Amino acid sequence: MDTTIQHTGTIERIDPRAIHVRIAQLPACSGCHAKSACPAAEGKGETLEVEDTTGHFVLHEEVLLHGRGRGMQAVLLACVLPMILVVAALGIAFGLTGDELAGGVAGLSVLLPYYGLIYLMRGKLNRKFAFTVSKIRYS
Repeated sequence: MDTTIQHTGTIERIDPRAIHVRIAQLPACSGCHAKSACPAAEGKGETLEVEDTTGHFVLHEEVLLHGRGRGMQAVLLACVLPMILVVAALGIAFGLTGDELAGGVAGLSVLLPYYGLIYLMRGKLNRKFAFTVSKIRYS
């Protein structure tokens, strides 16, 4: 299921290929249906790097972020799958050795290659869970 998220933010930094937008949590975040997929709902605010080479934006300008992503897929990749891997590795290692320490080490050591793979796939994941930015049009 695709979720569309819109959030206002302020441009903090401009690079040649990207702009960095600071978003702050709003009171409405607590009731939003997309808060599990939105970094702004986590607390004090977040800075997002948004790819942009247009040069249409200026420092400290208030802009509108548009996020189109798959929130449940992000939760699955970041939380659910690693937990399943840890529990499976722990159970298999403990079952084979009978040693709790070996089970714990195996359970935690499975995370290193998993998050390494996620890191290597970051370009593809960034395109999948990308934000765009536009100027706010006041009427």
